[in-house]
Amino acid sequence: MVRWSSIGLITLGVIHLIVLGVDVPSEAMRWIEPNLWTFEHWQPVRSQPVDLALSNGIFWGTVGSFAVPTILLAIVIYRADRAGWQVPPFIGWSLFTWTVVASLIMAPSGFPVIAMLALCLAVGLQRDARG
Repeated sequence: MVRWSSIGLITLGVIHLIVLGVDVPSEAMRWIEPNLWTFEHWQPVRSQPVDLALSNGIFWGTVGSFAVPTILLAIVIYRADRAGWQVPPFIGWSLFTWTVVASLIMAPSGFPVIAMLALCLAVGLQRDARG
């Protein structure tokens, strides 16, 4: 259960980056330029220029999103499970709690799917911990 949950989390993270990454090529040069580091970024989003807010949204939806750390966490859990190392169950329960809260805030998203995978992961880790 732990391995398949990890594979599911890796898959969803990669899909997230691919689907939301279609706009990255058009914005990547803006991120490299010093224009990304301005005081306009500290203004409320509604008062930012539209192109700046869109560029920020694309950044936080891809490179700055939680997809990358989720993929890395899932890879570590997968490898630890394959090596027979015990992963603490709180990792799965914490991920589950975070995704449930995110699902309540933004239901039409991938968070409910991640919550289901995180629940499977948490239950699997709990079973492994009990032996």
